[in-house]
Amino acid sequence: MKIKICGITNIEDAQLAVALGATHIGLNFYPKSPRYITKQKALDITGSIRQLATPPIIVGIFVNKSEKSIRTTIKDIGLDLAQLHGDEPHTLIKNLGKLAYKAYRLGKDNIPSPIPKLCLVDAYVKGKYGGGGTTTDWEKAALIAKKTHVFLAGGLTPENISEAIKHVQPWGVDVASGVESEPGIKDPNKIQRFVENTINSIQHYTVNDNV
Repeated sequence: MKIKICGITNIEDAQLAVALGATHIGLNFYPKSPRYITKQKALDITGSIRQLATPPIIVGIFVNKSEKSIRTTIKDIGLDLAQLHGDEPHTLIKNLGKLAYKAYRLGKDNIPSPIPKLCLVDAYVKGKYGGGGTTTDWEKAALIAKKTHVFLAGGLTPENISEAIKHVQPWGVDVASGVESEPGIKDPNKIQRFVENTINSIQHYTVNDNV
């Protein structure tokens, strides 16, 4: 099970998340997000966690950026992946290839066919591009998770992650506000409980990595 702690804004939270078991770290480059960070701050964070014994996959979150801008940021900061969380056209995903995956807001975005090998499903909140803390439709998410590798996002918390995994059986889980003390500031206790509950839950089923 992949565990992505998203909206990291400082070195301390990044190192803590990895130490507690996060496999992926999300850095937000959307200026209107309360979790937005500059390129320099992102470089500071990536520089610190690249030196860890088991560094995480570092994901950049972008909203409606051009292909050139995304590629430049990936190169300059050394990101592993780009998560496109806006209204990006399918052609952009295709052009970026293995460098990127799309976030789909259930209730607004149409899921393409054929479905990509990796995607994220989130809840739709009017006027927002994710991070609203609203729970995703788990029934719809479960149908998608049967067909491809899915990061489940949207309103996940230490309290509901076990139930979410039971219903959806995703390839990975993605949390931001659910492990925070305030927007952009992570809570160590919440991260620990989220990771522990995730790990305990996945013992009850086998994730299909070959979908």
